[in-house]
Amino acid sequence: MGLALQELLQLPALSRARVLGGDLARQVSWVHVVDLPEPAPWVRPGQLVLTTGYAWPRDAGRLEAFARTLAEREPAGVALAVPQFFERFPPVALEVLAGKGVAVLELPWEIPFAQVTEEVLRRLLARQLEVRERVHLLHRALMQAVLGREELETLLERLSQLLGRPVRYADAPLGFSVPVPLGRERGGYLVLEGEADEVERQALENAALVAGLIVAHQRALAEQEARLGYAFLDALLEGRKEALTWERARAFGLDLDERYRLGVLVLPLSLPLSERDFQERERVSQRVRDLLKRQGASALLSLSLNQVRFLLPERLDPQGFLRELSGAWPLYLSRPRRPGELRGALEEVERLFAFQEPGVYVYEAHLVPRFLLGDEEAREELRAWLGALRPGELEALLAWVQAGFSHKRAARALGIHLNTLRYRLRRVEEKLSVSLQDPEDRFHLELAARILLLQNKKR
Repeated sequence: MGLALQELLQLPALSRARVLGGDLARQVSWVHVVDLPEPAPWVRPGQLVLTTGYAWPRDAGRLEAFARTLAEREPAGVALAVPQFFERFPPVALEVLAGKGVAVLELPWEIPFAQVTEEVLRRLLARQLEVRERVHLLHRALMQAVLGREELETLLERLSQLLGRPVRYADAPLGFSVPVPLGRERGGYLVLEGEADEVERQALENAALVAGLIVAHQRALAEQEARLGYAFLDALLEGRKEALTWERARAFGLDLDERYRLGVLVLPLSLPLSERDFQERERVSQRVRDLLKRQGASALLSLSLNQVRFLLPERLDPQGFLRELSGAWPLYLSRPRRPGELRGALEEVERLFAFQEPGVYVYEAHLVPRFLLGDEEAREELRAWLGALRPGELEALLAWVQAGFSHKRAARALGIHLNTLRYRLRRVEEKLSVSLQDPEDRFHLELAARILLLQNKKR
């Protein structure tokens, strides 16, 4: 059962929509946000399709073919948010869609899709409730759940109380089950164990619509937040200073004085991604988002192919973070930076991709392994590491390395007093934050010094 689009245009969210053509008598059974370059698999007959046009082609020929494919799915209408990616509904697409009877609308950009989906789905639900007077008490309870923006768990508790039998949510049908509609997919099932009478059947069918409304509204808000988050994080990684305002940082929970590592999870998914791969990537990204929130961090993510990118506060332990995710994936992390200094962080992470086994790979901790694998950038970083030293300090370090770490032979080679050499080497330790007594630090220093000595020989 649906509602004529003409009736839905009276809703506050759609009252400012501009009708350009098509059949307004078409029945709307659902409303769906679709912003994909190939929307056909996601569109069903009777849907009101909301889109920003972000993925629409700009070439007239391709746009006409795109519109024909979309029209073949027989949506009730297509509403394009303008002006942003298109100043107005493209005439070639308008002609194709309206010619097939699909209603064509322009929706002002400032009207949130979440508001449209909420109002349309609420109206569809109200129509269902009107024709089911036999379960008036249940209907009223369900409407309170919608108006009160209840969580799904609260709705199930209320329904169980009213029916006197437990109602639960399940991924598979058990007993008497009603699928929860979520546009192109099922969002699980409302399950009542055992047989159900007519009132219980009607109640669960209506409750499934309410559950779909709750989940769809939450998803619409989450998708809108995620889209903004993707764009914001990508802008920070590109070094676009204008994107980083105090207001935006606060909205996404970023502390401008805190340092963050860019973290990239590379998932073992085939490319190009299949629908199942997309679902797996979404599942992992949600786990990352939830874990960041639990640890009091900004849940700012971005997705790219088989990668999940996010900002990990320096205060959090990367090993513990991956362990809590319970995933057998490699996690690559850049050096810690403030939000306004993330340009170049992605390049650092990509240099770690040579390490493909599951585990944590931190940029500065894997400098030597990268060098040993032939990373030219690592060699330059090792050499540049010594750039903080003054000439006398660098000379002392090189002599000490060439003397096999013997202070006496190094002082004799330089013609300076032993205490002078020791003083200069202490300055090396302070400036480079190392200990000459630590075997690993000494190995790094020798490696950097040997690189510098070899380059000096070539000149």
